Amino acid sequence: MSAFRPVFKAAAALALSGCATLVALAPLAPQQAHAAKTLKVPAVPPPMTAATAAPGVLDYDGIPNVEHASPANVAGLMAYCYSHKLVTDTTVRSLGRKLAARPGVATNPAYAWGGKGRLELGGKTMFDVTTLNRDQRAAVCSRSALRGPDLLKSK
Repeated sequence: MSAFRPVFKAAAALALSGCATLVALAPLAPQQAHAAKTLKVPAVPPPMTAATAAPGVLDYDGIPNVEHASPANVAGLMAYCYSHKLVTDTTVRSLGRKLAARPGVATNPAYAWGGKGRLELGGKTMFDVTTLNRDQRAAVCSRSALRGPDLLKSK
């Protein structure tokens, strides 16, 4: 039995070195594929924050109105909300994916802005949702998700 141990150790070492090589190479492929799909976001004025919001932008709860967010922006926000665990409902993830699957949404700069936690207030005016506290960010996510069914119906 002891005669097989060195062979087993050599085979195990070879297998582990092969796995290490695969693990070292594996992360490169998705990054290269993702680099080709990077969305360039045009420069816009700095977003409003909780501290710099203009009068009337924040409602009684201290969160911005989500009524002017485009489908692309809401799709990006859904991705932001789900990835930051602000909502745990898979409906939000599903809504974001359905909106992102619509033509032109995934290539729209508003989609990228939403994914960074920026809410469209209209035109090129943005609000940085990340400046709100966690409960307020979750409320923005919930209110945005409530608009989802209407946005899915619109063309």
